[in-house]
Amino acid sequence: MKILFYNGSLRMGGAEKILVEILNGLDKKNKEINLLISDNVLGENFFEKELPKEVKLNYLIGSDLIEKTKFYKLRKKNIFYKLMYNYYMRKEQKEKTINLINFLKDKKYDVVVDFDMGLSKNIDLVDAKKKIAWIHSPIDSWYRKKDKIKRLGDRLKKYNTLVTICDDMKEKTEKLYPFLKDRLIRIYNPFDIEKIKNLSQDLSEILEEKRELLRDNYIISVGRLDNYSKDYYTLLKGFKGAKEKRLTEKLYILGEGEERELIKSWIDELSLKNDVILLGKYRNPYPWIKNAKLFLHSSRFEGLPTVLIESLICGVPIISSDCPTGPSEILKRGEIGILYNVGDAKKLEEEIVEVLTNKSIYEKYKKLSLVRAQDFCKTNSLKDIEGVLNGDKG
Repeated sequence: MKILFYNGSLRMGGAEKILVEILNGLDKKNKEINLLISDNVLGENFFEKELPKEVKLNYLIGSDLIEKTKFYKLRKKNIFYKLMYNYYMRKEQKEKTINLINFLKDKKYDVVVDFDMGLSKNIDLVDAKKKIAWIHSPIDSWYRKKDKIKRLGDRLKKYNTLVTICDDMKEKTEKLYPFLKDRLIRIYNPFDIEKIKNLSQDLSEILEEKRELLRDNYIISVGRLDNYSKDYYTLLKGFKGAKEKRLTEKLYILGEGEERELIKSWIDELSLKNDVILLGKYRNPYPWIKNAKLFLHSSRFEGLPTVLIESLICGVPIISSDCPTGPSEILKRGEIGILYNVGDAKKLEEEIVEVLTNKSIYEKYKKLSLVRAQDFCKTNSLKDIEGVLNGDKG
């Protein structure tokens, strides 16, 4: 069986981590697997080394062009730089299409897996018996205009199977596109529980001078530093309120992104400079999660947030915004962890204080986390994925 997987990047991210987990977990017998990645970003292809040796990797766009686009994007408040940014964005798209055509020339596949739907505009170029798209987040959260949502729906008609990663997302997608109902299935992301537990004990990536931070009392948030899907201002406001009630723990934020300076300015604005630490990014985040007293998650929308499940595996109690979609389903509507309304910093503050000062509540969520984690064991998910690839379901 010849299979082509497509994704935008191999950067540090939840979807990329899951893609690599799937590629490592698949039975390679009688399979020829190709992985096509759009962006080759030198120094940021974090998951490239974790790909199985049987997978043949190709990139569509070189790092030089991507770096030029990024250079102008960061300066696009200036009208000249904005024009240059738009020029290089068009250039990227043109080069991507040309290279895609050249890559696909004279190739036939049994299955193509469009893991981030980045192929949807060009899916007709792929000669494959079965076409599968993965939906990682609510479509109406990142496509706001009705005409864009409609156009995507028209493109999704060209896929045989559409995989959503949680039941809530499947339901939302059905409401958005009733005509795709029979093609939609739900498969949870696979997690290697034993691997994560072992990695949570591995401190090799953490410099000696940083290890002291692990021994401190802290709560943690993990995610890309952006201000679109994430809601760091509410996180910081809620934490500040808890500090004013004599909370002694610090807040560590693990991740990197383009909004780092904005988040730093909020930390200064809220006088939290001595209490909040931006850790940056780590290939192995699990020691930081494992040693935290509490995991905080503040988002406006999600898919099935990987970090919440990883926190369950590490046995760390969770407080999360009740955003669409994922957190409520993972935490069983608040049975496994605590949910608060998006943007409600006061409620977040109250819940932080309650969990960290009430030992019985804390121990209850700690115990429930470990039990719930077993529902996301990779065995069941990989079995479902193999079934989709083989045509047994979906």
